[in-house]
Amino acid sequence: MLLSVFPYICGKIGDNFATYKGIIKMKKWILMLALPLALSACMATRPKLNLNDPQAVSSAIAVTRDDFKKLTRYTGPDAAEDIRETLLIRAWKHDKDNQVTFQIYVSDFYKGGWRHYNQAHDSNGNSLEVNVISRDVITCSGGTCAYQEDLGLQVTRDYLERNKDSGLFFKISGKGGEETFRISGAYIKAVLSVVK
Repeated sequence: MLLSVFPYICGKIGDNFATYKGIIKMKKWILMLALPLALSACMATRPKLNLNDPQAVSSAIAVTRDDFKKLTRYTGPDAAEDIRETLLIRAWKHDKDNQVTFQIYVSDFYKGGWRHYNQAHDSNGNSLEVNVISRDVITCSGGTCAYQEDLGLQVTRDYLERNKDSGLFFKISGKGGEETFRISGAYIKAVLSVVK
């Protein structure tokens, strides 16, 4: 994009292009053009999807096929309220035995100290199997750091069927803190309707 405006910028600067003054003018033009673009990227919001509409959620589920691994992957839309986080249900169906593996994928962004998530429980007191996918320091500034932990919560089709009307409300926790998440019943129904 910036390359396409160089002829215009160079034309504006004219014969002074090679001079110091011309270079300063060019930098100002680039800054004026790039700044609004950069600011709009910082303020980007997630497109609105009605997570309480099973049809809307169904149409947003990505289905991909891997002919080498002989499996089909299903990835639900992001249901996280915070744009820095991710919350979705995904599944893998293997050709060999038609078995389907379901997982709630959670990526939690937070500041402070490490939480070291290693447990998950739903609002009915059920313990969910936690697989730690990654733990990363995102940034540190002024003595405060931001962290991201990615987890996979293993669930079964039966578990999702039992919660398709009420939805899921669950908590992930570790020695340094905890966080709660919610997935609507409509979202679960949509996943179950697509993943056969």
